Amino acid sequence: MTKRLRAAAVLALLWAAPSRAAEVVIGVDAGRSAGKAVGLALACAPEDAARREDADLARQVRDVLRADLLFSRYFDVNDQAPPADLSADAAAEDWRRRGAVFLLSVKASPLEGQAALNVRLVDLGSGGVVLDRHYRQDARFWRSAVHRVCDDVVRQVTGRPGIAQSLLAFVGDATGSKEVYVADYDGQNARRVTADASIDLLPRWRPDRKAIAYTSYKDGNPDLYLLDLQAGKSRVLSGRQGLNLAGGFSPDGRKLAATLSREKSPNIYVLSLEDGSAQRVTEHFGADSSPTFSPDGENIAFVSDRSGNPQVHVLELATGRARRLTHLNWCDAPAWSPAGDWIAFSGRANVRDAMDIFLADITGGRVVQLTHGEGSNEDPAWSPDGRFLAFVSTRGGRRRLFVMDADGSAPHPVADHGGNVYTPAWSQ
Repeated sequence: MTKRLRAAAVLALLWAAPSRAAEVVIGVDAGRSAGKAVGLALACAPEDAARREDADLARQVRDVLRADLLFSRYFDVNDQAPPADLSADAAAEDWRRRGAVFLLSVKASPLEGQAALNVRLVDLGSGGVVLDRHYRQDARFWRSAVHRVCDDVVRQVTGRPGIAQSLLAFVGDATGSKEVYVADYDGQNARRVTADASIDLLPRWRPDRKAIAYTSYKDGNPDLYLLDLQAGKSRVLSGRQGLNLAGGFSPDGRKLAATLSREKSPNIYVLSLEDGSAQRVTEHFGADSSPTFSPDGENIAFVSDRSGNPQVHVLELATGRARRLTHLNWCDAPAWSPAGDWIAFSGRANVRDAMDIFLADITGGRVVQLTHGEGSNEDPAWSPDGRFLAFVSTRGGRRRLFVMDADGSAPHPVADHGGNVYTPAWSQ
């Protein structure tokens, strides 16, 4: 949801109280890989060099796999092949001289409506085979097979899970209406998953990735829906009169934090997906909104204007105690990191500033600004490994989807989806 929409829906007025300066501390550990990137030689070839369709697929696989491996930040990729007349041993030595530690060989072939990939990862030092696997995928979804290859390589080399198979959900208005879209983690292969011809807002992934909660005005009231992605059907989670705004799922996927305005002011509720019951967990005369569960499910971060301007607070569910984390002019859209040590949010330090992306540690003792006025930057969403943040930025004009490292470095647009993009969410 845009800052203007959320303010109109949740907050009655824009407070103009004097602001405190943000406690900005430089030097956040973004969880990037330790040490130097690993040299990786990449060789993609058609299974049958005489077949044009094999050559076309091999070229597409190479381009996507190379981009995936570079995106991960774990690898220095070299895909310039050694001279063709070299023996296998001489070719391996040539790769090593150019800094490669591993050789990733892929042979690609379209086979009976499927994309078939034969993959081998070899340690060039020992000659040992680290990974030897065959992948088959419906030819229409060959990119997902390539993403699986990247994640398997990342796990074999680093012991860490990859993120190339994760997905992004967001709202886009390219059709003239605000609809929910799903794309690959790199923003490519976007597909519209709602056709409500209305205003859809705030898509939120269920942890199993099989469903998305979102808010829609398609029946007049901002109701809360759950979209089954396999069936392509949605059902009402909360159609109570007033606001029903999607927040975030509990780690087990059985509950959803949401903003409801059943009483005079919007407050935070926890909805049970099993019986539809709603438990109120905040009760305040101000507006509480934008809830997100901590990774352990024991706390909820949310935004409240109870102290004047909207600030990020943390609620301990067991005791009902809430504490304030931020002291900026305006805060919105908190998102808890997968490790539970940081909360990303959009905000502004002073009333005349544009919206930027910040981090606050869970003690409230450190606030770090990640973007610095390059357009308006809003709605951060963590990658499942906590190393990257997706967000929306107006730098360059329209609201586009960006990704940056979790320390604020290397911000870049991930795709141009036409129209404007709102409120991204990153799947597991």
